[in-house]
Amino acid sequence: MYEENYLVKALAYRSQARLLFAENTELVRTACNLRPRPMYPVLRVALSRTVSAASLLTGILKDNQRVSLKIKTSHPDYKIFADADSWGNVRGYISDELLNAPQEYLRHISLEKMIGPRGSLQITKDIGMGGTFTGITDMPYGNIVDDLSYYFQQSEQTPTFFSLSIEMDHSGSIVRSRGVMAQLLPGGPIELIDRIKHDLLFSNFEDMQAVGKEPVRLFCGCSKDMLTPMLRALDKRELTDAYAEGRSIEIVCHVCGKSYQFQPDEIAGISGIQ
Repeated sequence: MYEENYLVKALAYRSQARLLFAENTELVRTACNLRPRPMYPVLRVALSRTVSAASLLTGILKDNQRVSLKIKTSHPDYKIFADADSWGNVRGYISDELLNAPQEYLRHISLEKMIGPRGSLQITKDIGMGGTFTGITDMPYGNIVDDLSYYFQQSEQTPTFFSLSIEMDHSGSIVRSRGVMAQLLPGGPIELIDRIKHDLLFSNFEDMQAVGKEPVRLFCGCSKDMLTPMLRALDKRELTDAYAEGRSIEIVCHVCGKSYQFQPDEIAGISGIQ
């Protein structure tokens, strides 16, 4: 199977285009399997495409930069998130509201209809010195892949092409995931992006030269300390009762699904129970 996740960076067409190739099967598969409850196929497709795209975007980051993606469907509470940093750390998740949407809705709706006519794509990028750039576009294609290309053209005026190949078995499990991102560099003729799309079909890119290969990995970075504010936000009566009864309280990271147990003495210390 495909255990290694990596990103290959290349230049092609007389250094007029940047090409990024991601092999991220295990990364994407794990992202879709973190939650204990199985996802419906439409959610697996949405999350896998978003996470795969985020793994490609690590290739355009420098130094300590980060980039985050937020896909908002026509339903204001149904969202998909992903973010990545320049070290190749990637994570992604689906909003609880969408995960808990009615089963009948999730069982029959397509990705395009779920995103709907009011869907939007937001990308926030760290640009250094504490500054960020946020761009937002609509999603005229409703499939995430072509919408990402549309975003870069509209928001950043940079001709860009994404190709995300994700294969699933009969049960909806990810068996293979690969991604390609092509982006014109300054001075590259606009018509070159169409040529790259054509050449991708034959994996034949003119004058291509690899300039780097880096790992990409699924990494949340959550910790017990990071989730302490969620414990403090609980009802005071719930905290007091747990302490009095000698019960622990479980707090679950909504990104990766990892759970953390807070013991009675920790509950008392954090919440100020006497």
